[in-house]
Amino acid sequence: MKKVILFNFNGTIVSTKLLAIDIFNEIAKKQGYKEISEEEVLHLSTLSIRDRCKTLNVPIYKMPLVGIAIKRRYQTYIPNLKPVLGISEVLKELKKQDYKLGFLTSNNQNKIDEFLMNNTINSFDYNHYSFNPFSKSKDISSFLKNNRLKKDEVIYVGDELRDIKAAKKNGLFCIAASWGYDSTELLNTGNADFVAKQPKDILDFLSRT
Repeated sequence: MKKVILFNFNGTIVSTKLLAIDIFNEIAKKQGYKEISEEEVLHLSTLSIRDRCKTLNVPIYKMPLVGIAIKRRYQTYIPNLKPVLGISEVLKELKKQDYKLGFLTSNNQNKIDEFLMNNTINSFDYNHYSFNPFSKSKDISSFLKNNRLKKDEVIYVGDELRDIKAAKKNGLFCIAASWGYDSTELLNTGNADFVAKQPKDILDFLSRT
């Protein structure tokens, strides 16, 4: 049996970064946090979550609440968002090669179903929905347990340092997607097994393993 390729959804399959920034800025205006300018986006992608909070004057203990608030607000936009450029073709090719595919997300299931339908993506064999966007390690553990999968049967693909840490904590082989939220520089600190610069790099890597 070929391995299961498990994707983090936001940032890896669908690009939500700019939308999240717009919604954060709306919250920042009301709460007195520092708004994110276009010029700061690249720099912020190199910082840890803690350092981003310091830069934006967000108390670290409030970050989970801010993250959940952002997720709640952009649910209505998800059905009309577009997949990351090239990811749909990669998903189709992986299915042709008999890989099983899954995703983790804290988005609303109905909204995800609409997104997949609107973009004619029907590649996934597994999914895992959670409420908290900051519970990645527990989500991966639950995914493995619920689907009776062993850690050596799954490869995880995520775009944030916390994705890599969560995958490593669960003993998974991990591919970092550098087109998402965190910079390649920051992702490299997590010691991912491979860093993909673009979606097709996943195919190139798997063909060599």
